[in-house]
Amino acid sequence: PASVHFAYLHRRRWVEASTWPRFTLLGQSLGSILLGWEALCCCCPDVIIDSMGYAFTFPLFAWIGGCRVGCYVHYPTISTDMLSQVRSRSVGVCNNETIARSSILSLAKLLYYKAFATLYGFVGRFAEVVMVNSSWTRGHIDALWRVPERMSVVFPPCDTATLAALPLERGPVPDGGALVLSLAQFRPEKNHALQLHALSRFFELAPSRRQPGTERVRLVLAGGVRDD
Repeated sequence: PASVHFAYLHRRRWVEASTWPRFTLLGQSLGSILLGWEALCCCCPDVIIDSMGYAFTFPLFAWIGGCRVGCYVHYPTISTDMLSQVRSRSVGVCNNETIARSSILSLAKLLYYKAFATLYGFVGRFAEVVMVNSSWTRGHIDALWRVPERMSVVFPPCDTATLAALPLERGPVPDGGALVLSLAQFRPEKNHALQLHALSRFFELAPSRRQPGTERVRLVLAGGVRDD
């Protein structure tokens, strides 16, 4: 319809992780400002609703564009969990082994993360309405943005009535035993390897559980993948 207008943006590469192999969080956030400026030049709206996680564009739209800002946050750009992982020098998706083994590098990264978290909180407070997808996300955004009065949890639409009607007693599993289903996107932060290690350790302690029969335990990993 004539009331809908699509604006093609050409500076997408500035928000790609591959563009910023170092200081990725900061680079992508600064890149989002360039992308936001291009969008603002294409169209200056009365209201901007961000659903991509580009919080650093909020001051741009609010100050220069004079827009009212709202957002939907699926996953925070930085979380208190990430700070805790660096602080404890644990190896993980956002903290590689080289940094975790060095006290100096760990301190430097912790200071970087703290500074970035402060900036993230500052820009996030420009949003007048904040929607999040879970209580977990709400807890992290609330800790960083500190605007609980503007925040609402909008859970993903699920047909819970149909799920509630499913019987708790299941029929027999083919080949016998119990079936454990892990449902999640195949992404590094989901740590599927840890589930496999846990299952391996379980089989070491209870070897009979890997044999065919009524006590057999099987793990099924299911989920989607992103295009990157």
